[in-house]
Amino acid sequence: MQGYDMEAAVPFIAAAMTKAGVRAPREELTAFIRRAIDEDFAYMREIDVLDDDGLMGEGEYDEDDAFEELLVRLASGQDEDGIGRTAQWLDAYMAAQADFLEQSGLADGE
Repeated sequence: MQGYDMEAAVPFIAAAMTKAGVRAPREELTAFIRRAIDEDFAYMREIDVLDDDGLMGEGEYDEDDAFEELLVRLASGQDEDGIGRTAQWLDAYMAAQADFLEQSGLADGE
């Protein structure tokens, strides 16, 4: 996504996720956030919300569909407890990412 600052996003999202109750070592949380961002943007390209240049495409981002798809991608191979933890983290990530995008002027608040 053009204009997206990964180095600003990761600490912003980590702080918001921690405030939302996610507890994990910083390295683990940071790795999750970076992977979630990568998967989120890959998904946005697949559904044409973003084009290959990172510009807005014709597609629409449905948060429920995105959550389900990202959960499949991020929790692949995990047991039931791991899937539950990933779902909790993903929920916190998605809220924080939306706030970051809005604050950065890359998305409209709704």
